Order: sequence, then C-alpha cells, then structure tokens
Amino acid sequence: MQAEDYHDTVRPGLIAMLPRLKRFADVLVGARDEGKSLLGRALRCMLAEQHRYQRGTALDVWAFGEVYRHWLHELRDHADPVARAKIDDARFGELFYPEGDGYFDAPVIAFLGALPPQQRLTLLLVYGEGFEHEDAARILDVSPETIAARLVRISASLADRLSARAPAPAAAIVETLYPEGLRGSL
Repeated sequence: MQAEDYHDTVRPGLIAMLPRLKRFADVLVGARDEGKSLLGRALRCMLAEQHRYQRGTALDVWAFGEVYRHWLHELRDHADPVARAKIDDARFGELFYPEGDGYFDAPVIAFLGALPPQQRLTLLLVYGEGFEHEDAARILDVSPETIAARLVRISASLADRLSARAPAPAAAIVETLYPEGLRGSL
C-alpha cells in the first residue's frame, strides 16, 4: 500500500467519529458554538497534516489527542488562558444530554462545570467515550497514573458534594424507587 493511500483512510475515519469529536470539543471549551469552531480548526489541521498519523495508533486516540493539542495551543496564544478556560455558558448542561431529553440534574451539571478542564475531560474520555486509562493518558499527554488520580479526585469531590446535600425525605426516596407500587396501593 502506498503512503498516500494509507493516509487517505484518515478522512473517512474522522468523518465516522465526527459526533464523538464534536461532543469532546464542546465539553472541552464549554459551549457548542465554540466547540464547533475548535473542531473545525482542528480538523483542517489534521487533514492538512494527516501524514503525522502513525500506523498502529488507534485513529480515535490520535484524533482526540489532536483536538486537545489544538485547544492547548490556542490557550497558549490567548492573553488570559485561565479566564478563557472557565465555563460561563448557561447552556453547559445541554452538552451532556441528547436533544429532547427532559431529564436535567442541575447540581450534577454544576459539579461538572466547576471541574477543572483536565478533570472534566478525563471523566468524559474514560466514562463518556469508554477509553482505557492508557488511551486517555495518550490523548491528554499524561501518565495513566495521572488519569487514575484525577478520577479518584473527582469521585472524592463528588462524594463531598453529595454528602453536603440535604437528605431527601424517606417518602420521596421510596416513591422514586417504586413509583408504580405506591400508586397501585393507594
């Protein structure tokens, strides 16, 4: 197979994973419009430099890593990268739920929005995209141990947040667990 033929397979692979890359870019920057713009710029670079893709590397690991590196590069060029990385978009929660889904857990979304970007991305890559720790580490250019440590920190932070919530009345918990059974017995 000629090198040109091999690299021509990158384009169809990127097209197939566009929805996943779009969600990643959206969560990365915290807004749909900015995520779409970031993804467009990153895709142009990936296609122009597809010769950098190495045989044997999972295409999705390479593509997610390239979007992440493109974002980092843009942050470095920004006058105040820390301020730019904060999520101000009130529609941030919509990034996690499909269109038309009526369920929206505001405290969980607030928790996710308050996470530092690297922790939020680690959570998305491992639990949202199903990447192994090693692949998530390659994408974010850290060690697998760092990925594991981030997940532990996120879990501990979430446990702290949940323990600070006021406990729900017992009747509400039972009704949530067995809604049909309670209606039928009343």
